[in-house]
Parts: sequence; C-alpha cells; structure tokens
Amino acid sequence: MPSSPAARRRRSPLVGGLLVVGLALTGCSSSGNGSEVSPTPSVAPTAVALPGGTVGKAAAWVLEVLNADASPDAATLDRRFARSFLDQVPAAQLVPVLDQLRADREWVPVSVDVVDAGEKQAALTIVGASGQFFTMQIGVDADSRIETLFFGPGDDPHREPAASWDELGERLDAVDAQSSLLVARVLDNGTCQAVEEVPGGSDPDEVLPLGSIFKLYVLGAVSQAVEAGTLTWDDELTVTDDVRSLPSGQLQDAPTGTAVTVREAAELMISISDNTATDLLVQAVGRDAVERAQATLGHADPSLNTPFLTTRDAFAIAWGSPSQATGWAAADTAGRRAMLDALPGGPLAVDPAGVTTPVWQDDVDWFATSSDLCAAHVWLHDRGEQDPVVREVLSVNPGIEVDAKAWPYVAFKGGSAPGVLAGSWLAEDAAGDTYVVTVQLAATDPAVLANPMVLVDTAESAFALLGGAAGSKEGELREAPGDRG
Repeated sequence: MPSSPAARRRRSPLVGGLLVVGLALTGCSSSGNGSEVSPTPSVAPTAVALPGGTVGKAAAWVLEVLNADASPDAATLDRRFARSFLDQVPAAQLVPVLDQLRADREWVPVSVDVVDAGEKQAALTIVGASGQFFTMQIGVDADSRIETLFFGPGDDPHREPAASWDELGERLDAVDAQSSLLVARVLDNGTCQAVEEVPGGSDPDEVLPLGSIFKLYVLGAVSQAVEAGTLTWDDELTVTDDVRSLPSGQLQDAPTGTAVTVREAAELMISISDNTATDLLVQAVGRDAVERAQATLGHADPSLNTPFLTTRDAFAIAWGSPSQATGWAAADTAGRRAMLDALPGGPLAVDPAGVTTPVWQDDVDWFATSSDLCAAHVWLHDRGEQDPVVREVLSVNPGIEVDAKAWPYVAFKGGSAPGVLAGSWLAEDAAGDTYVVTVQLAATDPAVLANPMVLVDTAESAFALLGGAAGSKEGELREAPGDRG
C-alpha cells in the first residue's frame, strides 16, 4: 500500500530545466472550444491548501480569476502582473487564454509544490469541471507581482504507481518520444547493474539529451577543484552581465555585483537548477575542467559535449537572433569553439518568450546515456563520503515523493528543455544499499513532454517497485555498462 503523506518525502517540482517558460502562456484546450477532454470525475476533487507567502496569494488570485464570470480589466492586470511579463504577453493576448480556461470552471487545486524556500515560485496541478488536469506554474517578483505564469497539460497527481515492471514499460512506451530507462543497483565495486530490464522500447545505452542533468558534471568539476585546493566552498562568486543567464533560477534577477559562495551557487544549481549559478561555477573552474570531469565521472564519450556549453551559450546559439543551431550541428569541435569565442558579452540578447523550439536534434544540448548518468551519480556518491557538502547539495530537492523510511537518502537532478525531459536519482535504502534510476525522454514536438508528471510517474513507480526488490535482494541482476570513471 502507498505510504501516508506524513511518511513520504515532500516533492518539489521537477525544476531542472534549461528552460522555464515564464513569459508565455500555452494555448489550452477546454470544454468550451470543442476539444476532447476527460470525463467529469465521479467524485468531486478535494482542494488542497495553497502555499504560503506572496506566491500563494498570487495563485489564489489567479484561481479566483479562472472561476469568475469575467476576466479582469486591463487596469487590474497592470496592477497584478510585472511589466516584464506584460511586455511579452500583453493583456490582449492574456485575456483570451484566461477566458478559454474559465469555460471549464470551477477549477480546483489538487496538488501544490513550492519551488523555493522564499515562496516566490510554485507549481500547482488544477482540475476543471470537465475533469481535465492542467499544471500551473507561477512566480512573483520582489514587488509581489506575477512575473511567471505558465499553463500546460497536467495529469492526476494521485495516480497510483505502476503495479509491475511490465506496466511501467507500457506507460513509458505510450509516450510519443525516444526514451531511455535504467533501474540499477550499485555494487560494491561501483558498477551499475540493472535490477530489471523494463519491457518496451527504453534503451539505457541510447545517447539522448540531458537538459540540466549536465550540471552533475559541473558539480564534479567543482568538487575536484575543492579537493585540489584551487577552490573552496566558501569562496565568493560575483554576478555580472557577462555571466548572467536566463531562467530557471533566481540569480538571473540578482543585481550586478551580487556575491554568492561556491556552496550557495552549487545548491542553487542542483536544487532549483539555477542557470546563472551554474555558469558562475563553470567560470570559476574553467570550461576545460568540466570537459575533463566528464571522463572522470564515467562518461563513455565526452566528445559528445566538447566544447562544453554553458547555459548562456546554449540560449545564445539556439535561440539568439539569428539562431546558430544549424551551424552548430554542422561544425566540428574547432568550429564550435570558434562560435563560442565569437559570442558577445554583456546582457544576453535572447527573448525568453522565444525559447520554445526543440534544438536537441541540432546537438544544442548535453548528451549521455542512462548508463553514463549512473556512473556519474556513483562517482559523486563516493565523493560525498569524503566531502559531505557534495552529499548535502545533491539531496536538497529529491524531485519526487518516496517513502522516507524506505529511502532515507535521495540525490536528484532533473532536466528539461523544449522536447526534452529527464531525471536521474541515486537513493540509499534502509539497509544501506544504493540504487540509481535514470529516465530520459526526447521528442520533436515539445507538447509531448510539456507535462512533468510523465517523469514523476515513471520515477515514483520505479522506486515503489524497487521497494520489494530492495527488501528481498532477490531476482536476476542484468549487467549494464557504467563503471566509475
């Protein structure tokens, strides 16, 4: 039986993407426009309490708008939304989306996850009268105005985990995307060996994009620098326009001159996938150090990510004006380094609202197999035994809900970009054994992977099924590549 909420780890949203769509609203289907919708639930949904702080108040106001008889006027929208939002999504575009959603009122929040401790960002699952679920991501600025609002496809957050490995494979195969799934036990020699080969098309040895899971390699390079004495966790890094990136994260909004410690930047990079924090760390250790760290952490083919992109690089190459994605795909390593050297400094001239087109097909992402990711987690896990900061940084946000008694330690990094959704977990069970679950999904249609519940469902199902395997330690182990580097 599933554990009680009190016994389960609190899940933060799967923030981990290179992209958080914060300045645009997706078109949403509803019962008012003739689109296919789910049937009306036979049991009325139970509303959950909204988060605290200003983001909770903002979320409550948005729900009031969605359940009202009419959308607010322009003056009200001007008071409620940040200028940065309205510059990208003016009232003339915002109101029709709100009207479309209001056609399926009454909307009820059925799941809430607060992203950051400052309660400035949150993700909710809401369900309308027709039974259709949507995700709602919302963020507020320092003046409590809404600067992020995103609606996308949602799923029932109370869906039961898959009852068998066969069912899990069927669920993953139902997603119209290339997929890779590895469920492995870490042996005493550091080798990842698959506990189960999940039936279906998932291949743990297929090279697929990572999104922000690449930040594991950045953490590895930072840890190496700390061990070598060329960097300390208390050293300060300074935000400048030359390193400032786009969301996800917080530091992209920090004033020039803001200083954070290496440890603070690492925590932001892993727990909320802060892109500017990541690029500060790459700047501190050097691009070449991260390139070398890939091999150290067990990546079978580091050339896939050489030269190693920063998040700022990726935004500029893929979605700058004009886009250089096709040129990047055609260039060799030397040509790609020349492209990076030619990128301008100063404020990043990329419109966040335009970051919607998948570019992983043009190699503008970071790439690895699930076996590579397992090896990276094992290396970092070993390093965490000598340096507790590494262990603590990786476990700030577990990404999913698991039974805390069964899994007392969970390390996590997620990743997403248009057409990319991925997650990688290392967890210790109550007996002290270690398991790794990695999931990678890639699609040419970004709408296919707009709902992060696809990833949540796969990972939570895998850990629920592992509960029995971890308790008995019985069953076949299938060898999978992925030694420690």
